[in-house]
Amino acid sequence: MSAPDGATFGEPLLGRTVLVTGGGRGIGAAISRRLARAGARVALLGSGADHLARLAGELPHDPTVIHMDLSRPDAPVAALREVIARFGRLDVLVNNAGFGTFGSSDEVTPEAFDAFMAVNLRAPLLLAGHAARHMADNGGGSIVNISSGIGATGNTGWILYATAKGGIEAATRTLTAEWGPHNVRCNAVRPALIRTSDAWPPPGWDETVRDGYLRDVPLRRMQEAADVAEAVLFLASDAARNVSGAFLDVDGGWGAVKPSVVGADI
Repeated sequence: MSAPDGATFGEPLLGRTVLVTGGGRGIGAAISRRLARAGARVALLGSGADHLARLAGELPHDPTVIHMDLSRPDAPVAALREVIARFGRLDVLVNNAGFGTFGSSDEVTPEAFDAFMAVNLRAPLLLAGHAARHMADNGGGSIVNISSGIGATGNTGWILYATAKGGIEAATRTLTAEWGPHNVRCNAVRPALIRTSDAWPPPGWDETVRDGYLRDVPLRRMQEAADVAEAVLFLASDAARNVSGAFLDVDGGWGAVKPSVVGADI
């Protein structure tokens, strides 16, 4: 990645501009904090103005807030233009924004499909494609997509989420092929169930459910948002300069042992 000089071991992203979508809450907030501590100028993109403003007040290196609804078709390109106008360049894109919904495949409606994919698939694809062109024209860059173990394995009741994340993974491979010759890297992080401060516990969570989940995790511990942030930092930095098209599981080994996800009543 071509970027301003001055990056150090403690601040490997010093002088670089990073856009984090969904950057004000949960995993996105953890990513934003970690990359800012690594020296990056962070642009926080999201729809929750209060969360974005509070987090921006904590971050070093002159962060900026982009309050925007990514379900709008014009929002991804508009957001990129705003970042470039503010900082002059974009070095790293973290496609984190998204939401989940539970239901079986026979319950999906066209309206629900369109609303879900607008944020979870269309927006990150548009952001990645236009960001890659900008990065290619400016010496290179890094795109990190937040996928999910469900995108690789499937899971009963998560048809829309699995479909979107599967699309993100296919896009990651294609972006790698298209933009690698222009020094633009594209990788994905696959979290499993992540404990976050603002969305925990999930509905229906109790000790029995927790123990059942942890039996399928070889490391026998929950994953934290900070774990995902460290993985993103690695992929965003020059430490991963020869890594592209990779899928980094942050799941305690869950994906490696392929626990059963079949059996829920439909």
